[in-house]
Amino acid sequence: MSEKKAVYVLIGTIALIVALVLWGVRSGQSDKNIQDDQSQIVYYYGDTCPHCKVVSEFLESNHIADTVAFIKKEVWNDQKNAAEMERRAAACGIDPEQIGVPFVYGGDGKCYIGEPDVKKFFGMKAGLIVSQESTSSGQ
Repeated sequence: MSEKKAVYVLIGTIALIVALVLWGVRSGQSDKNIQDDQSQIVYYYGDTCPHCKVVSEFLESNHIADTVAFIKKEVWNDQKNAAEMERRAAACGIDPEQIGVPFVYGGDGKCYIGEPDVKKFFGMKAGLIVSQESTSSGQ
């Protein structure tokens, strides 16, 4: 009887390990896909940034999230998000000294910095603004 018990415990342990490994692999792949999705619009902001507050009010009052899919990421208190923003800015050819918030990675390889450019970008995407002058970096 004790051999039978040991076999059941061993089978249960193996099943648990396999389940944990599969869950970990699947979870890691979904995180990687989110981070590697270069077509996703990402809005980077700082918690207490006054310009970011103005942009957030613009986004809310115009219901931008209803028409434009984007991700919001706070960078002042989240080093992972800050490093991601720096990588995206570098890919747009922006000098690290010029990076600040509000900042948008437009999902098209272009980056937008500052309240006016970020509001204009979202206004264009939402159809609130008909035409746009070239205000983006990293063309």
